[in-house]
Amino acid sequence: MPLRELLPIVLLGAGIALGAGSAACAARPGSNGVSTSSTAAQPARPSASAAAPAQPAASDPAAPGGAAPEPPPPSAEQIARLPPGAAIYASLRNSALDVAVQYMPQIAEVLIEANRALGSQDPPDVTLAKAGVDPRRPILGAVVPASEKSARAVVDAMAKGASGKALEKVVREHAADVTRVRLLVPLVSGADPRRALAGVVDALTGGAPLDACPGAARCAGFGARAPLGVAQGGLAAAAVYVDGADLRLDVVMSLFGSGGDPAALKELVAFGEEVGGPEGRCSRFDASPVVSVCLDPERMGELGATDGYGKIVKALSGGSVDPRVIPGIAAQGLAEARQNLWLAAPARRLASDGTLGVTVQGKRGRFVASWALTDASRAGVERAFAAERCAAGDAAYKELLPALRAAVGDPGKGFDDPKKVVTAFQEAGWSAYLIAAAGTWPNLLGVIAGALEQGPGADPDFHVCARYDGGRLVVVSEIRR
Repeated sequence: MPLRELLPIVLLGAGIALGAGSAACAARPGSNGVSTSSTAAQPARPSASAAAPAQPAASDPAAPGGAAPEPPPPSAEQIARLPPGAAIYASLRNSALDVAVQYMPQIAEVLIEANRALGSQDPPDVTLAKAGVDPRRPILGAVVPASEKSARAVVDAMAKGASGKALEKVVREHAADVTRVRLLVPLVSGADPRRALAGVVDALTGGAPLDACPGAARCAGFGARAPLGVAQGGLAAAAVYVDGADLRLDVVMSLFGSGGDPAALKELVAFGEEVGGPEGRCSRFDASPVVSVCLDPERMGELGATDGYGKIVKALSGGSVDPRVIPGIAAQGLAEARQNLWLAAPARRLASDGTLGVTVQGKRGRFVASWALTDASRAGVERAFAAERCAAGDAAYKELLPALRAAVGDPGKGFDDPKKVVTAFQEAGWSAYLIAAAGTWPNLLGVIAGALEQGPGADPDFHVCARYDGGRLVVVSEIRR
């Protein structure tokens, strides 16, 4: 499973559990066989596994006989080591992987795949500990999409009939179209950084060796800021750095070429200079919960679309498809992938900067989310939700959801059409759910309400509250048993 598909699956559960993905409950894989959606990406009703916040956990210094307190959350300086302009900013506290799996079963799939890539037979937490990963501090990550405008040119060329050497030339010209991923992995004192992620680098690069810097030829382009090592091959080009108390893994994955392409190395060098963290949207990213994510809807649209473009080109290359049908399939695939852009940019944007988190104490926790409101929705939400409004069970969607729908107002052209919305989710694939969670779900409230009315009803112990807070809509949900 490519790394660019791992992080979205990790993050998916929070948005779905908050109801953001409910609009597409009839979603299925793309109809042309090129665009695909994850089977894990199906909307889920709140389950009985979530529970109300507990009393202070044993790690809390205020708890009787408490152990040493947990380290503080990452500082602004640490978060600033992430790149700007990401579609996804994420944090996962690896000391609570079992709790994260409890609330988001999709994480279990990711951990199994990661363990397999590392060749480990141990449970994931043991694998991480043996690699020298600090179990008390969170792993931070960011995913930056390729330029949609640039990447689209390759599929456009296919749709217009380019083939053979002409198509090869276009693909070569776009070897620098890459998806970029950065992970900041906390290490315990004395851990060997090269060993800590050697297995991951090996899996990503198809067994390519990790060339030690500064001596290796691949290190020359990095100059004085050379990493510990560089590897190229298979899916990606990767560089491993020591960054403060963290191990930093930078990965670039070519949409149309391979990780061994010289252009991939050039992009990897450039990516090493990209720091500053979330800017504008996602400025409220909070890495203190057990699992936290911030999503930029427009950048998520680009990530989903460009991921689709890469899949189209890979599926139609290699001579296994009749050249006569390639233009038509490419054109259809392009149209489906671009559904991500439509979902991400409503004509009447109501919210953005989706910041989702799982707050956990002991074995209990709750989902907390907030979205930055726009001029189109801010006044209505402030009037209706200046005082917090709560509901339980069926009242959550029979009373609270209509009130919210009235507060945000007109969803914009096409977003109140169930058929158009469901088709867009089907064709966009896995990224449609994250785009919704990023901020377009208020545009889909009418469609969500219609889907929920046809369902079996909500768990009577499901409790949700919504309030206006400083220009943002805040939603808190939990199971109170």
